[in-house]
Amino acid sequence: MSIIFKIADAVKVFRASGRGLKPLLEKGASVASSRILYNCKHYIPALGTIIDAGANRGQFAVAATYFYPGVHIHSFEPLPEVFPILQRNTSKLNSISTYNIALGNVNGMLEFYSNAYSHASSALPISELQKSMLPKTSTSQRIEIPVKRLDDLCDNLLLMPPILLKMDVQGFEKEVLKGAVKTLQKIDYLLFETSFVQMYDGEPLFDEMHHFVKELGFELIGPVGFLQSEKLQILQMDLLYRRRKE
Repeated sequence: MSIIFKIADAVKVFRASGRGLKPLLEKGASVASSRILYNCKHYIPALGTIIDAGANRGQFAVAATYFYPGVHIHSFEPLPEVFPILQRNTSKLNSISTYNIALGNVNGMLEFYSNAYSHASSALPISELQKSMLPKTSTSQRIEIPVKRLDDLCDNLLLMPPILLKMDVQGFEKEVLKGAVKTLQKIDYLLFETSFVQMYDGEPLFDEMHHFVKELGFELIGPVGFLQSEKLQILQMDLLYRRRKE
């Protein structure tokens, strides 16, 4: 029955995008990303720009074009083997620009852990806890990837408000934000995944991230997605923040 409920939920979410079930059949389609955006839509009626840090294969970006028609998306994906897939999945969408670099707090090259399960790739090593709970994330190899600060890129990016900075960078969110101090003055909303247990060695957990983001001038709207273990423990949560009004 759980599979039936999941299918029914997916149908509901995709219909809510305004494009029926067509997106389910397209490259880069993702129920998880669509569900997050479906929830975001309740709080954010319109967006002009999305900065998509950790684009992977374009799941979030493709779904966003349905929930926010007219939005322009800047998608950053550093993995050399995943980036061509991102390009293929978004090639027919002129509203999505793709960049084969990571975002962080330095300019140069970054040691990176390319995971066999590409969604789990990170600048941080996978923790033993995650390997035990999610065995498919156990295999990774070290590579070097190009990294840049968003502050050093933003002058060359078309940024039309309202602007959402979405981060799915597996524990590296704080470093992305440290490299975006100037850009954050233009950002209206933040969307990022945060952990309640140590999924990556050295990652800041929810409490640290929440206080850090508050100090940057943002307030929590609420959760819009989550990841549970097989024992239903909430491991990670996708949180939506907005710039606090003065």
